[in-house]
Amino acid sequence: MEIGEIKLFDNIPGELTYPEIQPLLFEYIQGWLNLQNSPNELWDVYDENRNLISRIHRRGDFLAKGDYHIVVHVWIQNTNGEFLLTKRTPNKGFPNMWECTGGSALAGEDSLTAAMREVEEETGLLLDPDAGRCIMTLKREDNFGDVWLFRQDFDLNDVVFQPNETCDAMWATETQIKKMKEDGILVPFSYLDEFFMRIEYDD
Repeated sequence: MEIGEIKLFDNIPGELTYPEIQPLLFEYIQGWLNLQNSPNELWDVYDENRNLISRIHRRGDFLAKGDYHIVVHVWIQNTNGEFLLTKRTPNKGFPNMWECTGGSALAGEDSLTAAMREVEEETGLLLDPDAGRCIMTLKREDNFGDVWLFRQDFDLNDVVFQPNETCDAMWATETQIKKMKEDGILVPFSYLDEFFMRIEYDD
């Protein structure tokens, strides 16, 4: 999960006092430093209409205004209606917080391929491509965020954590996930309510 994929100030109170924003600023800076020290990744570059541009971008470099890359958020739902969450390691931005799996598409990847790769890298789980679909796409400042839903059962004992990325996993209901967001232990996905609403209508 890229630190830039999160709207940093979603959950901050109306009056922005330093004691209130300092922890989030620290997490953001920590995440940025992690990106600078991470192995280079290459991304395809798209224009504002999601047309592929014949140009490659290196992660961590400045992305020019009007350039976009693809980011995926992958939610896995089992037959009990629960969603798979993983816990971020203490060294990452938003340390020790829970999230769905996600990250940036690499050069040459489409959104589905990126979604499946990210899940395999961070959990060791293999997704069935026919079990998933893109529920929604968010156009943000420098990326198109594709939010995927896969309906597939897995045993938590089969989860293999990626070093320096994930350290725990759990199944959680929609109600539990919303409560986790309220309690500040879930990465603050801005689209969460709309995501659950779309799933409800999809069913």
